[in-house]
Amino acid sequence: MEALAPPSHGGRRRPWQDLPSDLLGLVLQRVPSHADRVRLRAVCRPWRAGARLQAPLPALLPWVALPDGSFLSLPDGEVHRRVLLPDDDVAHRLSTGSTLFLVHSDDGCSLMDPLSRGTTAPRSIDLNCLSTRPGVLLDTDNILKVVVMSDHAVAVRTGHQMYFQNVTVSIRRPRSTTVEWRWIPRLDPKACYALDMTLFQDKLYVLTATYVGESPSCLYVMDIVGGDKHVNVQCVISMSNENMDQFYAGTIRYYLVASGDRLLMVKQKREMLIWTKSLVFPDRFEVLEAVDLSSGHGRWREMNTLMGRALFLSEGCSESLPVTADQDFGPREDCIYFLSESKLHNRHDAKMSALYCGMYDMTKGTVSPLPMETVVESHDGPLRATWFFPADT
Repeated sequence: MEALAPPSHGGRRRPWQDLPSDLLGLVLQRVPSHADRVRLRAVCRPWRAGARLQAPLPALLPWVALPDGSFLSLPDGEVHRRVLLPDDDVAHRLSTGSTLFLVHSDDGCSLMDPLSRGTTAPRSIDLNCLSTRPGVLLDTDNILKVVVMSDHAVAVRTGHQMYFQNVTVSIRRPRSTTVEWRWIPRLDPKACYALDMTLFQDKLYVLTATYVGESPSCLYVMDIVGGDKHVNVQCVISMSNENMDQFYAGTIRYYLVASGDRLLMVKQKREMLIWTKSLVFPDRFEVLEAVDLSSGHGRWREMNTLMGRALFLSEGCSESLPVTADQDFGPREDCIYFLSESKLHNRHDAKMSALYCGMYDMTKGTVSPLPMETVVESHDGPLRATWFFPADT
């Protein structure tokens, strides 16, 4: 990790190496970026040992995993290149939160913590089992989201935006055997395809819709039961067909997010002129909480506050972080940070990717830009932009 390498002092001990643990904690609390926290721990062994003794630090803004494989640090705007991927054979990359799910050129899959550069053995995923048609290997671009359910189970949402949006749960059994279990929502009359999925209280929740372009129809919960023998599927919220979203003139993107002890559905509404693909109004967001889930007849309830938290939304990875009230940096309370890509056409009819991002303030109803607008144009590439949340910094 060349960008985060500690300085060399020729083996000589410096006086600041004996910095008391309480003072080191004060310094860590005032460091505004993950990269600087890593650098501080890398200065010397006493600082690294002292950092382990500290109480949990305030949450920081995550990194943005850019399409060219580099990472953008917020809020300082520092870009980390060629230091986070272990090799050049990565064909596809998705963020699972604090780790990266990598698909290699030989179709093997692995999980990696880019800050520690530690990788696992290929994790229970066989791309042949994720193909949309028997005998046809899945295009890695069709892997839309990966959720690590536990140390032995991984869920993958696959499919094109317009069809075949399936969910596969891969369960690694004892003695290194693996079972692939696929749920195809189009076989259910209330669910043609999966809109989004998330892990909440150790169970996988999947939001589905009946037809392309329609509002969500059901929320399903999937739980591994019977000593990992099978996956139990239950519809816990069935939405009415009488939904005002069907009359909305713009586009709506739906997200499922676990936020503390709440499960949220977020609607991102965007109005655009069809012939110019330009925004008419800034994005608007609506947040709803899933309640009464244990009854099997749950419902959605509107929320106007995130209860001391902030949300980060993207197609590949959405998370919630707690907010520290007296912190000058880090996430802001009741704010939704969004990150999405759209395909555009230039005057030569060439396809390009545009990264659309910002911060929505639920209290004010306003959208403001992130400190990354000036650098994103130079980072075009084959990967999808998404959030990445460095752990243990």
